[in-house]
Amino acid sequence: MKTASDIMKKPITIVKNASLLEVIKKMVDYNISRIIVNEKEKPLGIITEKDVGFYLFSDKTTRSLEQILLDDLIKKIEFVDGSETLKHCARTMFEKNIGSLVIGNKNKMQGIITKTDIIEYLAEHYFGKHRVVDLKNPGFVSVSTESSLSDTIEKMIKNNISRIIVTDSKGKPSGIITFRDFFAISLQLGSDADVTEPSALSGHIRSGFLSEQGFGGVSLARDIMNRKIISVSPDDDLASACQIMVDSHLNGLAVIDEKEKGTIGIISKTDMIQFFSLL
Repeated sequence: MKTASDIMKKPITIVKNASLLEVIKKMVDYNISRIIVNEKEKPLGIITEKDVGFYLFSDKTTRSLEQILLDDLIKKIEFVDGSETLKHCARTMFEKNIGSLVIGNKNKMQGIITKTDIIEYLAEHYFGKHRVVDLKNPGFVSVSTESSLSDTIEKMIKNNISRIIVTDSKGKPSGIITFRDFFAISLQLGSDADVTEPSALSGHIRSGFLSEQGFGGVSLARDIMNRKIISVSPDDDLASACQIMVDSHLNGLAVIDEKEKGTIGIISKTDMIQFFSLL
């Protein structure tokens, strides 16, 4: 089996004194879900898309994105030796509930290995061995097309998820929303111009998602949802599902049983990592 060093990539980094605005821009520009925070070429910590989403949409202060620094978002880096097997890396990621490991140590960073890298390995080497139905079915969380964006975000935060199914009036899945879908809007809403002036009635109100006066209170889930739900069936090959994730740059796929005519769950990279670590 290949080792961590065999599939590691060069990480995207950002300096410690950068703002949240710079982090989001970099994630969007590079289409990545995590950034290493460094200082004088030494890795200090890591910021993930999920961290940004939970922090940004829970923050009810009047600060703009330019004013929010990284100290409150930086998480501890988990290092691993480059000689460790991919199965060991998968087990570590799952047990620690993280999406990446840095190859090296706090003084020198050689590379990074992510869930996506392991999923690519599974897609290449495990074809014909397992089916989607072999995974634990985690079910799914949903909102309606008429739900406000603020309600949608609050439900995602409450359930500790980074993607949510959007259903129509009949309960049929009609779209999906991820944190990435909110980021482009955040770049528009998070500037200084989008923070209202204090008033005697309202106090300081940030024109953001969790404010009824903000964009999230008046816009609906249908306004930003991705109407194309990429799905697999329970009987599909698991390696093929991995390849779909890699090719489509997705962290999760809907599982739809045409016989039952409905969505029965969402499988994520985390589910696949857990399954691989137990083989």
